[in-house]
Amino acid sequence: MKLLLALLLVFSLSPALAQHRHQGQGNQQQQRPMPPPDRRMAWDERQRLREQVRGGQMSREEARQHWQEQRSREPGRFSPEQREQLRRDVNDANRDLQRR
Repeated sequence: MKLLLALLLVFSLSPALAQHRHQGQGNQQQQRPMPPPDRRMAWDERQRLREQVRGGQMSREEARQHWQEQRSREPGRFSPEQREQLRRDVNDANRDLQRR
């Protein structure tokens, strides 16, 4: 009877132990979140860059730099200086609104 009770206890705790172990492994293998839609590259452009990297025509760093340069040329994109100025302007406007 004690053996049966011990086995029942082991089997009842095993899913909890397995889940705890699985959560610990998940922290080690986290993936980066997907970028927002406006920052995603088109499928054909991504494939072209992959083929160039695989073919040895450019390194991964060069491909990243090419993509970042292309993004910075898109209309509606702000330079880091412009973003900082915009952030300061918004903070100033918010402070003025709070004073009213």
